[in-house]
Formats: sequence, structure tokens, C-alpha cells
Amino acid sequence: MSEQVFTIVVADDEEELLEDVCEMIDWESIGFRLVGRANNGLDALQLVEQLEPDLLLTDIQMPFIKGTELARQVRELQPLIQIAFLTGYDDFEYARSAIESQVMSYLLKPISMGELTQALKEIHQKMENRFKELMPSDGPASRHLTVASLLLDRNADFSDESEIIKRLYDTGLEFYVPFSLAVLALSAGSLPPTADQTVDKVLRQYFTCCSIISGGRVLSLLISENGFKDLGKALDELYYVCKRILGTDCTIGVSRRFGEFSGAVTACKEAVDALRLADGPGLYNIDKTSSFSEERENTNRSAAELDRMLFTGNRRELEAYLEEELSPGTRALGIMQTMVNAQDAILAALGKEELSMLLRRCSLTDPLRDKLDSESFRRRVIEFCLAGNERISKRKQDGMSVLVERTLQIIKTRYMDESLSLNSVSEELHVSPNYLSANMKKYAGDTFINLLIKKRMETARTLIMAGGMKIGEVSEKCGYSDQHYFSFCFKKYYGVSPVKMRKGEENRN
Repeated sequence: MSEQVFTIVVADDEEELLEDVCEMIDWESIGFRLVGRANNGLDALQLVEQLEPDLLLTDIQMPFIKGTELARQVRELQPLIQIAFLTGYDDFEYARSAIESQVMSYLLKPISMGELTQALKEIHQKMENRFKELMPSDGPASRHLTVASLLLDRNADFSDESEIIKRLYDTGLEFYVPFSLAVLALSAGSLPPTADQTVDKVLRQYFTCCSIISGGRVLSLLISENGFKDLGKALDELYYVCKRILGTDCTIGVSRRFGEFSGAVTACKEAVDALRLADGPGLYNIDKTSSFSEERENTNRSAAELDRMLFTGNRRELEAYLEEELSPGTRALGIMQTMVNAQDAILAALGKEELSMLLRRCSLTDPLRDKLDSESFRRRVIEFCLAGNERISKRKQDGMSVLVERTLQIIKTRYMDESLSLNSVSEELHVSPNYLSANMKKYAGDTFINLLIKKRMETARTLIMAGGMKIGEVSEKCGYSDQHYFSFCFKKYYGVSPVKMRKGEENRN
């Protein structure tokens, strides 16, 4: 038996084949542990979100969510997951779809259990090789010393950019002009002394980079020639590598983009500050520290600092910051900008209702119409920020992630939207799907998909029991354009079809 044991979910709509694969393969002997099975794409997606397997073995032609679309969605949930297709379609288009989905293996039916076992052994070896590639190895010490100086030495002279570039080239870091720079900071509950090497191996698939360990954190200098367009994908993968290979949850903060190495020390501080904004382990919302846009740099810097103070500062620290930022005599336009930044942060954290309540409480519902003098306006904005900080702190003390509470509110009010999904909500809230998924399980006690289905099914049951609506109308009201799919989900949830439930209610009456 192999040392490394990987978890696997098997999905196929052929019941007999699914049963044979799950029951007849000696999973333990080939280094796998079977953790789930599904006979349709929806169930498979739910299991991936819930169980976070290392491998998904799935048919291509699946009910409700086809294998190629399933592959895309599960990769957004879990970037490190490996996928193998088991299919009866020996067709170029299907094979091309498999390549585009980056599947590890394309297995054709019919297939014997012996052939499948051998194929799974080969898949296991590929996965094990991938893990070994990410394990630490020695790197040039000169490279780390140079980068450590760039990130941490505030007294060093970095005025000669060409000299810095030459020094970095001499250490083996190769990149081309023009380039963009950013700094990443990663913290975790338990980091091995060689964690920087693992971080480098992940990030170098996307950027030129060099990582060091300082103050119990990994600090990485990132150099990109494409404007960091793959940053979100890289961070998702890094999060899962830390969890799966290093065995620890992590939090990641990223600085704004900058263009000269002389800005590395400031960027390093920004990345470390971003860690403090994260609500528990996961990826920090990069857009809160930066939009990666040069055009509003000063505004973004002020907004990021205000965000940090609202989320992590105590009342005294926040008040001191605001008194300095909004000193007496500050022009009304500057006060208004601070108010807008604070509203954006509080809306994201607490939701529309609490934001409106705080605005009313501080008499800021319409400051322009009320014709406030600058000093009164300044005092009310400071009061508003302090009140927002108090509410955010209380939410955290209550143990509920503000991010999850916003997500639950979205499910409650928009469950009827068929396009509502973990990916669409994570995009709206400016966090990665896997981070949102992890927080939902931690704070709400269930996955996003299960909570959305629960809300839809409970609403559907109420409408069906009330009568007056056709089943198709109920289906549409609950976010299902396909009535057959709705009936399947309903029967799976309640054990009885919508029609039978309605007839049972009518008979009781």
C-alpha cells in the first residue's frame, strides 16, 4: 500500500456500474479512500463541496450537471482536486473537452474492474508525484537575502532600480520589462520552517517570485508580466496546498500593485496589514486592499486603511485615526469621501438594513439636503464610523462571520434566482468560492448548496401545501426552470413527489 492516501468521490448515472466500482475496487490497497458516491452531477457537486476529496471520478454525460461543467465548477471550489472521466464516448469533441477541463485521465467504457484498478494506480502515482513536486527543497541563499532586504530593510538604498534588477538576475530570478510587482503575506497556525519553499513552488506556476519567512509569516515578492490576471487562481491553489500538504489553514493578504522595487517595503507592510482584515482562515478579499488600478491609488489607500480600522481597530485607535484623517477644517468633499468609504465597508460587513439604521442613528441619511456645516458633518461621520466599528466587533464576538451572514441574507431574499450559486455570490462579495465555502461550513454549519436547496425546498413545500399554484409555477418561483429537475430535488429532499404531497394534503382536508 502507498504511503499517501487520497480521498475519492465516484459519480456515474449507471446505477449498476456505480455500485460495482464502489464495492468491487479494493480502494485501500491502491492508496485511495472512497468517501462518497453520486448518480448525478448535482449530488456530485454537493459532495465535493462538503467532503473536499482529492479525486473525482465521473462520467461525462451526467443528469443535471454534465461532467465537463461539473469539472469546471469543482475546480473553482477546490483548485487542487484531480478529475478523471469514465465515459462511453470515444469522440474527439469529448476528448477535447476533457483536455480543456484539465482532467488527469480519460477512461473509456466498457472497462473491467481490473483495468480500472490499474488505471487508478497510475492516477495515484501521478497525484503522488504532484505532491512530491510541492515538497520543500533547498534554494539559493543569496536570493532570499536579497529579497529579505527589499521587503524588510527600511534603511536600505533602493534608488538604483537597474542595480536591484541585476542583483535579482544574479540570484536566478528571471523576468522581463515591463513588469508589475506585488507582495504577498501568508500566516497560519503552524508553519514548517521550509513553508516558503512550498509557497514558491505554487506561485512560480503563475509568476516570478521569491518567498522568505519572517516573523512567523511567509512573505513573497511577486513579479508579473501580465498584470496579475491569474492572481485569484494562484491564491486559491496556494490556500489548498497549505491545507492539504502543509496540514494547516492559512490566511493570505496581498498588497497593491506597484512598479518599482523601491516600493517593496511599503507594499510588504500593506500585505501584512491585509492579514488583519481576514475574518478567520482563508483568502483575504484582495479588492479591499487594492483594485490593482493606478488611477485611484490615493483613494484606495485611504479606503483600505479605513477598512482595516473598522474591522480590526478598537474604538480608541479608530477615533485617533479619524481625528487625524478628518481634522477640523477638512473640506466637505474629503469628509464625504470618508463617509462613502465607510458605507461601502459597513454594507459589506453588516448588510443594507444595519447600514440604514446606523445612518439614521447618526443623522446622515441626507447630509447635503440637511445643509450641515463642515464641523457638524465631520463629527457625525466620525460617530457613524465608531458605531459601525462597534457593530462589527459585536458580530465577531457573537461568533458569526459577517461574510456568512451576508451570504445567508442573499439566500433568503434571492433564492428564486436560478443563476444564484456559490460562484456568483463569491464574486459579488469579492471573495474566492473556496473561502466562502469554508466559512459557510464553519459558521453556518452546512455548505452553500445545501443551504440554498433547503431554502428553496421549504418555500416550495409551503406553496404546494397552500394550493392555488401549478407545480410548474411553484418550480419557477423557487428557482427551477426545469420542472423535472425541481421534482427530482423535491422528492430527494422530502421523500415524496410534489404531486403526492399535494394530494396527501388535499385528502387530509
